Amino acid sequence: MACVHEFGSSWELTAPWSGSKVTVPTLFIIGDKDLVYSFSNVKEYLHGGGFAKDVPNLKECIVLKDVGHFLHEEKPEIINHHILGFFKSFHVASHAEI
Repeated sequence: MACVHEFGSSWELTAPWSGSKVTVPTLFIIGDKDLVYSFSNVKEYLHGGGFAKDVPNLKECIVLKDVGHFLHEEKPEIINHHILGFFKSFHVASHAEI
């Protein structure tokens, strides 16, 4: 946990990854009541193209209404629905296709 608390104040920790992109398929879910979502410029970054630029394989960015930071505890059925849908969007070869 110490690293998490230091993360915001120690940009040096992330300097080696400056400019890096997340290139794996990504599903991003956040609650509109999450404090992070209310931080300055976060909404603009998520919805204005900055996030998609840094995460070029972003499949979906979902903002859940009236949900805070602990999405999986507050709305487990909705979170499971989105995650399962994300997983199902990938074709997995069956034994017959191999």
